[in-house]
Amino acid sequence: MNKILPTPEGLHIEESTSNLVISYHWYKAMAWFLVFFAIFWNGFMLVWFLADTPILFKIFGSLHVAVGIGLVWYILCLFVNTTTITITRHELQIRHTPLPSPLHRNMTISRTDISQIYIVRSQTTSKSGSISYTFALHVVLSKNESKKLSIDCDEYDRALFFKRKMEQYMRIEPKAVEGEYIA
Repeated sequence: MNKILPTPEGLHIEESTSNLVISYHWYKAMAWFLVFFAIFWNGFMLVWFLADTPILFKIFGSLHVAVGIGLVWYILCLFVNTTTITITRHELQIRHTPLPSPLHRNMTISRTDISQIYIVRSQTTSKSGSISYTFALHVVLSKNESKKLSIDCDEYDRALFFKRKMEQYMRIEPKAVEGEYIA
């Protein structure tokens, strides 16, 4: 018997008999820390390039400039992007807009290609020893291949909510999958 899950905070849900649309903004409070870090990082790189340093140092610094540009792009995504998950009985569609992100690709998967949906937990250990987890949704495709969906969750209950809603609207009978995380 599945326990009842409340709708996680920050989700906007539109339900009808034919489809379900779940959307959420990417914004997290850590975005402000990243803003200050990016100002420091990119300010340092600007000073590095304006200083009278050998060309070899500037070539080496160009990698760091690329990191700084990528960081600014990610921060912009955190402030303006929204993920929209549209679930019908025929397909699963995931869109990240308005800014494209190489880490979050748009995708559409036909319902007939999906046999199961499951959650995978990843662990990250910081230098100080603290452990954090993320939960990613995966699907088992009809050819028995696994594909990671471009939906990452910091909380298990949020990932479980997505999984159950997808199964409900696509009429997928949940079954255990090798490698699936179950709390």
